[in-house]
Amino acid sequence: MHMIKRSAIAAMIGAALVLAPTLAAAQQVVRIGMGAPTLSFLPIWAARALDTFKAEGLTATVAALPGGDASALAALDSGDIDLAAVGPEAVLRADAKGQPFQIVYTLMSKVTLQLVMSPSFLEKAGVKPTDPLQKRLAALKGAIVGVTALAGAQEFAARWLAAKGGLDPKNDVKAAQVGSPVAVQAAMEAKRIDAFVLSPPEGFLAEKSGTGSILVALGDDFPLLAHQPYLVLAAKTPVSDQTADLIVKTAKALQAASKAAIDKPEDTAAAIQKQFFAKAQPEAIVAALKAMNNGVAGGGKLDVEGMQNALTFAKEVGTDYSKEFDAKASENQLWTNRYVDRAMGK
Repeated sequence: MHMIKRSAIAAMIGAALVLAPTLAAAQQVVRIGMGAPTLSFLPIWAARALDTFKAEGLTATVAALPGGDASALAALDSGDIDLAAVGPEAVLRADAKGQPFQIVYTLMSKVTLQLVMSPSFLEKAGVKPTDPLQKRLAALKGAIVGVTALAGAQEFAARWLAAKGGLDPKNDVKAAQVGSPVAVQAAMEAKRIDAFVLSPPEGFLAEKSGTGSILVALGDDFPLLAHQPYLVLAAKTPVSDQTADLIVKTAKALQAASKAAIDKPEDTAAAIQKQFFAKAQPEAIVAALKAMNNGVAGGGKLDVEGMQNALTFAKEVGTDYSKEFDAKASENQLWTNRYVDRAMGK
Protein backbone atom coordinates (compact mmCIF):
# COMPACT_ATOMS: atom_id res chain seq x y z
CA MET A 1 0.00 0.00 0.00
CA HIS A 2 2.82 2.39 0.90
CA MET A 3 4.54 1.74 -2.44
CA ILE A 4 1.29 2.28 -4.36
CA LYS A 5 0.70 5.59 -2.58
CA ARG A 6 4.29 6.64 -3.18
CA SER A 7 3.97 5.76 -6.88
CA ALA A 8 0.78 7.81 -7.15
CA ILE A 9 2.45 10.84 -5.62
CA ALA A 10 5.49 10.48 -7.86
CA ALA A 11 3.24 10.14 -10.92
CA MET A 12 1.35 13.31 -9.98
CA ILE A 13 4.54 15.27 -9.55
CA GLY A 14 5.88 13.85 -12.80
CA ALA A 15 2.75 14.95 -14.61
CA ALA A 16 3.17 18.45 -13.22
CA LEU A 17 6.69 18.53 -14.61
CA VAL A 18 5.53 17.37 -18.02
CA LEU A 19 2.86 20.06 -18.06
CA ALA A 20 5.32 22.79 -17.03
CA PRO A 21 6.05 25.49 -19.63
CA THR A 22 8.86 24.82 -22.11
CA LEU A 23 10.68 27.70 -20.43
CA ALA A 24 11.52 25.21 -17.67
CA ALA A 25 14.32 23.88 -19.86
CA ALA A 26 16.09 27.24 -19.59
CA GLN A 27 15.14 27.95 -15.98
CA GLN A 28 15.56 26.20 -12.68
CA VAL A 29 12.52 24.21 -11.56
CA VAL A 30 11.22 24.37 -8.00
CA ARG A 31 8.86 21.53 -7.08
CA ILE A 32 6.32 22.37 -4.39
CA GLY A 33 3.91 19.89 -2.85
CA MET A 34 0.79 21.27 -1.17
CA GLY A 35 -1.06 19.56 1.62
CA ALA A 36 -4.40 20.95 0.32
CA PRO A 37 -5.45 23.19 -2.59
CA THR A 38 -6.93 25.95 -0.42
CA LEU A 39 -6.79 29.68 -1.10
CA SER A 40 -5.06 30.19 2.25
CA PHE A 41 -1.84 29.24 0.45
CA LEU A 42 -2.24 32.71 -1.06
CA PRO A 43 1.41 33.54 -1.90
CA ILE A 44 1.74 30.34 -3.96
CA TRP A 45 -1.45 30.94 -5.95
CA ALA A 46 -0.51 34.59 -6.53
CA ALA A 47 3.07 33.78 -7.53
CA ARG A 48 1.88 31.23 -10.07
CA ALA A 49 -0.89 33.46 -11.44
CA LEU A 50 1.41 36.49 -11.78
CA ASP A 51 4.46 34.35 -12.69
CA THR A 52 6.72 36.11 -10.23
CA PHE A 53 8.85 32.96 -10.31
CA LYS A 54 10.07 33.93 -13.79
CA ALA A 55 11.92 37.02 -12.58
CA GLU A 56 13.92 34.77 -10.24
CA GLY A 57 14.85 32.38 -13.03
CA LEU A 58 12.43 29.76 -11.77
CA THR A 59 9.60 27.67 -13.10
CA ALA A 60 7.34 26.35 -10.38
CA THR A 61 5.56 23.01 -10.51
CA VAL A 62 2.94 22.71 -7.80
CA ALA A 63 0.83 19.67 -6.95
CA ALA A 64 -1.81 19.19 -4.24
CA LEU A 65 -0.88 15.72 -3.03
CA PRO A 66 -3.40 13.04 -2.04
CA GLY A 67 -3.09 12.35 1.65
CA GLY A 68 -2.59 15.95 2.77
CA ASP A 69 0.31 17.24 4.84
CA ALA A 70 1.66 13.78 5.67
CA SER A 71 1.99 12.93 1.98
CA ALA A 72 3.64 16.27 1.24
CA LEU A 73 6.28 15.66 3.91
CA ALA A 74 6.77 12.09 2.70
CA ALA A 75 7.39 13.40 -0.81
CA LEU A 76 9.82 15.95 0.59
CA ASP A 77 11.66 13.28 2.55
CA SER A 78 12.01 11.08 -0.54
CA GLY A 79 13.26 13.94 -2.72
CA ASP A 80 10.22 13.99 -5.01
CA ILE A 81 9.67 17.67 -4.18
CA ASP A 82 11.91 20.51 -3.03
CA LEU A 83 9.50 22.23 -0.63
CA ALA A 84 6.34 21.18 1.20
CA ALA A 85 3.50 23.68 1.77
CA VAL A 86 1.82 22.41 4.94
CA GLY A 87 0.48 23.34 8.33
CA PRO A 88 3.22 23.85 10.96
CA GLU A 89 1.72 21.15 13.18
CA ALA A 90 2.72 18.56 10.57
CA VAL A 91 6.34 19.70 10.81
CA LEU A 92 6.19 19.67 14.61
CA ARG A 93 4.83 16.12 14.63
CA ALA A 94 7.58 15.05 12.25
CA ASP A 95 10.25 16.74 14.34
CA ALA A 96 8.98 14.98 17.46
CA LYS A 97 9.60 11.70 15.62
CA GLY A 98 13.11 12.76 14.68
CA GLN A 99 12.35 13.45 11.01
CA PRO A 100 14.60 16.03 9.29
CA PHE A 101 12.43 19.01 8.35
CA GLN A 102 12.69 22.76 8.93
CA ILE A 103 10.18 25.61 8.48
CA VAL A 104 11.78 28.12 6.11
CA TYR A 105 8.89 30.49 5.20
CA THR A 106 5.49 31.34 6.64
CA LEU A 107 2.92 31.43 3.84
CA MET A 108 0.09 32.64 6.06
CA SER A 109 0.86 34.28 9.40
CA LYS A 110 -2.61 34.25 10.89
CA VAL A 111 -5.38 31.70 11.36
CA THR A 112 -7.74 32.28 8.45
CA LEU A 113 -10.70 30.23 9.74
CA GLN A 114 -14.08 31.93 10.12
CA LEU A 115 -17.07 30.79 12.16
CA VAL A 116 -20.17 31.03 9.98
CA MET A 117 -23.63 30.48 11.43
CA SER A 118 -27.09 30.18 9.88
CA PRO A 119 -29.44 33.19 10.19
CA SER A 120 -32.20 31.05 11.73
CA PHE A 121 -29.91 29.76 14.47
CA LEU A 122 -28.62 33.27 15.16
CA GLU A 123 -32.17 34.60 15.37
CA LYS A 124 -33.11 31.83 17.78
CA ALA A 125 -30.07 32.63 19.91
CA GLY A 126 -30.77 36.36 19.75
CA VAL A 127 -27.27 37.11 18.47
CA LYS A 128 -26.02 39.43 15.72
CA PRO A 129 -22.59 39.59 14.03
CA THR A 130 -22.18 43.08 15.52
CA ASP A 131 -22.58 41.88 19.11
CA PRO A 132 -19.60 41.74 21.53
CA LEU A 133 -17.32 38.77 20.95
CA GLN A 134 -18.29 36.95 24.14
CA LYS A 135 -21.97 37.04 23.22
CA ARG A 136 -21.22 35.81 19.71
CA LEU A 137 -19.22 32.89 21.05
CA ALA A 138 -21.98 31.93 23.47
CA ALA A 139 -24.27 31.50 20.46
CA LEU A 140 -22.51 28.19 19.78
CA LYS A 141 -24.47 26.53 22.59
CA GLY A 142 -26.43 23.66 21.07
CA ALA A 143 -25.08 24.22 17.56
CA ILE A 144 -24.37 21.42 15.10
CA VAL A 145 -21.11 22.35 13.37
CA GLY A 146 -20.47 20.80 9.95
CA VAL A 147 -16.89 19.68 9.42
CA THR A 148 -14.86 18.10 6.65
CA ALA A 149 -13.60 15.39 8.99
CA LEU A 150 -14.20 14.55 12.63
CA ALA A 151 -11.39 15.25 15.11
CA GLY A 152 -9.82 17.63 12.59
CA ALA A 153 -8.77 21.28 12.72
CA GLN A 154 -12.32 22.57 12.11
CA GLU A 155 -13.84 20.62 14.99
CA PHE A 156 -10.96 21.55 17.31
CA ALA A 157 -11.40 25.22 16.41
CA ALA A 158 -15.17 25.11 16.99
CA ARG A 159 -14.74 23.53 20.42
CA TRP A 160 -11.96 26.00 21.27
CA LEU A 161 -14.31 28.87 20.39
CA ALA A 162 -17.04 27.34 22.56
CA ALA A 163 -14.65 27.17 25.51
CA LYS A 164 -13.66 30.81 24.96
CA GLY A 165 -17.38 31.64 25.11
CA GLY A 166 -17.72 30.02 28.52
CA LEU A 167 -19.41 26.89 27.19
CA ASP A 168 -18.66 23.21 27.74
CA PRO A 169 -16.62 22.44 24.60
CA LYS A 170 -17.41 18.71 24.76
CA ASN A 171 -21.15 18.81 25.36
CA ASP A 172 -22.45 22.21 24.23
CA VAL A 173 -21.33 21.78 20.61
CA LYS A 174 -21.94 18.87 18.25
CA ALA A 175 -19.79 18.09 15.22
CA ALA A 176 -21.19 16.44 12.11
CA GLN A 177 -18.94 15.09 9.38
CA VAL A 178 -20.23 16.51 6.10
CA GLY A 179 -17.33 16.47 3.63
CA SER A 180 -15.91 19.07 1.27
CA PRO A 181 -16.63 22.81 1.56
CA VAL A 182 -19.20 22.41 -1.23
CA ALA A 183 -20.96 19.72 0.81
CA VAL A 184 -20.78 21.90 3.92
CA GLN A 185 -22.43 24.79 2.06
CA ALA A 186 -25.16 22.44 0.82
CA ALA A 187 -25.75 21.11 4.33
CA MET A 188 -26.09 24.66 5.64
CA GLU A 189 -28.58 25.50 2.90
CA ALA A 190 -30.59 22.37 3.71
CA LYS A 191 -30.50 23.34 7.42
CA ARG A 192 -28.84 20.05 8.39
CA ILE A 193 -26.12 21.99 10.22
CA ASP A 194 -26.17 25.28 12.11
CA ALA A 195 -22.60 26.43 11.55
CA PHE A 196 -19.22 25.71 10.01
CA VAL A 197 -15.61 26.79 10.49
CA LEU A 198 -13.79 27.28 7.17
CA SER A 199 -11.39 29.74 5.55
CA PRO A 200 -12.39 32.33 2.93
CA PRO A 201 -14.16 32.48 0.57
CA GLU A 202 -16.68 30.11 2.21
CA GLY A 203 -18.03 32.74 4.60
CA PHE A 204 -18.48 35.23 1.77
CA LEU A 205 -20.33 32.62 -0.31
CA ALA A 206 -22.67 31.79 2.56
CA GLU A 207 -23.45 35.45 3.15
CA LYS A 208 -24.08 36.06 -0.53
CA SER A 209 -26.48 33.13 -0.77
CA GLY A 210 -28.18 34.13 2.47
CA THR A 211 -27.49 30.80 4.16
CA GLY A 212 -25.00 32.05 6.73
CA SER A 213 -23.31 35.00 8.41
CA ILE A 214 -19.67 35.38 9.41
CA LEU A 215 -19.86 35.50 13.19
CA VAL A 216 -16.18 35.28 14.13
CA ALA A 217 -12.99 35.72 12.11
CA LEU A 218 -10.52 33.85 14.27
CA GLY A 219 -7.38 35.60 13.06
CA ASP A 220 -8.97 39.02 13.48
CA ASP A 221 -10.89 38.54 16.72
CA PHE A 222 -8.17 36.82 18.75
CA PRO A 223 -4.66 38.33 19.18
CA LEU A 224 -3.25 34.82 19.78
CA LEU A 225 -4.42 33.77 16.32
CA ALA A 226 -3.57 37.02 14.54
CA HIS A 227 0.16 36.42 14.71
CA GLN A 228 1.36 32.86 14.19
CA PRO A 229 2.51 30.66 11.30
CA TYR A 230 -0.69 29.02 10.05
CA LEU A 231 0.69 27.66 6.77
CA VAL A 232 4.40 27.26 6.04
CA LEU A 233 7.02 26.04 3.62
CA ALA A 234 9.21 23.23 4.91
CA ALA A 235 12.54 22.01 3.58
CA LYS A 236 14.44 18.82 4.31
CA THR A 237 17.61 19.18 6.35
CA PRO A 238 20.49 19.40 6.01
CA VAL A 239 19.96 22.03 3.31
CA SER A 240 22.59 21.98 0.55
CA ASP A 241 23.96 25.21 -0.95
CA GLN A 242 22.02 24.52 -4.14
CA THR A 243 18.74 24.03 -2.26
CA ALA A 244 19.43 27.10 -0.13
CA ASP A 245 19.74 29.17 -3.31
CA LEU A 246 16.48 27.66 -4.57
CA ILE A 247 14.69 28.54 -1.32
CA VAL A 248 15.93 32.15 -1.48
CA LYS A 249 14.73 32.55 -5.07
CA THR A 250 11.39 31.01 -4.18
CA ALA A 251 11.06 33.35 -1.20
CA LYS A 252 11.69 36.37 -3.45
CA ALA A 253 8.98 35.20 -5.86
CA LEU A 254 6.49 34.68 -3.03
CA GLN A 255 7.32 38.06 -1.50
CA ALA A 256 6.71 39.82 -4.83
CA ALA A 257 3.40 38.02 -5.24
CA SER A 258 2.33 38.85 -1.68
CA LYS A 259 3.07 42.51 -2.27
CA ALA A 260 0.93 42.45 -5.42
CA ALA A 261 -1.91 40.77 -3.51
CA ILE A 262 -1.81 43.59 -0.95
CA ASP A 263 -1.32 46.49 -3.37
CA LYS A 264 -3.65 45.25 -6.13
CA PRO A 265 -6.04 42.68 -4.63
CA GLU A 266 -8.62 42.94 -7.44
CA ASP A 267 -6.06 42.40 -10.21
CA THR A 268 -4.32 39.60 -8.33
CA ALA A 269 -7.64 37.91 -7.52
CA ALA A 270 -8.69 38.13 -11.16
CA ALA A 271 -5.46 36.45 -12.27
CA ILE A 272 -5.85 33.67 -9.68
CA GLN A 273 -9.51 33.10 -10.51
CA LYS A 274 -8.92 32.99 -14.27
CA GLN A 275 -6.08 30.48 -14.09
CA PHE A 276 -7.03 28.23 -11.21
CA PHE A 277 -10.64 28.73 -10.11
CA ALA A 278 -12.49 29.37 -13.36
CA LYS A 279 -15.83 28.21 -11.93
CA ALA A 280 -15.54 30.37 -8.81
CA GLN A 281 -17.27 33.72 -8.47
CA PRO A 282 -14.64 36.43 -9.14
CA GLU A 283 -15.92 38.58 -6.29
CA ALA A 284 -15.49 35.62 -3.92
CA ILE A 285 -11.78 35.41 -4.72
CA VAL A 286 -11.42 39.17 -4.22
CA ALA A 287 -13.18 38.93 -0.85
CA ALA A 288 -10.90 36.07 0.17
CA LEU A 289 -7.75 38.00 -0.71
CA LYS A 290 -8.87 41.07 1.20
CA ALA A 291 -9.70 38.93 4.24
CA MET A 292 -6.28 37.27 4.23
CA ASN A 293 -3.94 40.01 2.96
CA ASN A 294 -2.62 41.00 6.36
CA GLY A 295 -1.51 37.41 6.79
CA VAL A 296 1.07 37.76 4.01
CA ALA A 297 2.33 41.24 4.85
CA GLY A 298 5.42 39.97 6.67
CA GLY A 299 7.03 38.54 3.58
CA GLY A 300 7.38 35.06 5.03
CA LYS A 301 9.29 36.08 8.14
CA LEU A 302 8.88 34.10 11.36
CA ASP A 303 9.56 35.19 14.93
CA VAL A 304 9.65 33.76 18.43
CA GLU A 305 6.36 35.37 19.47
CA GLY A 306 4.51 33.91 16.50
CA MET A 307 5.98 30.44 17.03
CA GLN A 308 5.06 30.60 20.72
CA ASN A 309 1.51 31.63 19.79
CA ALA A 310 1.25 28.59 17.51
CA LEU A 311 2.50 26.30 20.28
CA THR A 312 0.08 27.85 22.78
CA PHE A 313 -2.88 27.47 20.43
CA ALA A 314 -1.93 23.86 19.68
CA LYS A 315 -1.89 23.09 23.38
CA GLU A 316 -5.21 24.84 23.97
CA VAL A 317 -6.95 22.78 21.26
CA GLY A 318 -5.51 19.59 22.71
CA THR A 319 -2.71 18.81 20.25
CA ASP A 320 -0.17 16.39 21.69
CA TYR A 321 3.20 16.34 19.95
CA SER A 322 4.73 13.93 22.46
CA LYS A 323 7.48 16.49 22.86
CA GLU A 324 7.83 19.90 24.47
CA PHE A 325 8.94 22.64 22.08
CA ASP A 326 10.59 25.93 23.01
CA ALA A 327 9.98 28.67 20.44
CA LYS A 328 13.26 30.47 21.07
CA ALA A 329 15.49 27.42 21.51
CA SER A 330 14.18 25.89 18.27
CA GLU A 331 15.22 28.88 16.13
CA ASN A 332 17.54 27.85 13.30
CA GLN A 333 16.69 24.23 14.04
CA LEU A 334 12.94 23.70 13.74
CA TRP A 335 12.44 27.09 12.06
CA THR A 336 14.65 29.76 10.53
CA ASN A 337 14.61 33.19 8.87
CA ARG A 338 17.94 32.52 7.17
CA TYR A 339 16.47 32.30 3.67
CA VAL A 340 13.81 34.99 4.10
CA ASP A 341 16.44 37.43 5.32
CA ARG A 342 18.64 36.67 2.30
CA ALA A 343 15.63 37.20 0.02
CA MET A 344 15.08 40.58 1.66
CA GLY A 345 18.72 41.50 1.14
CA LYS A 346 19.67 41.28 4.82
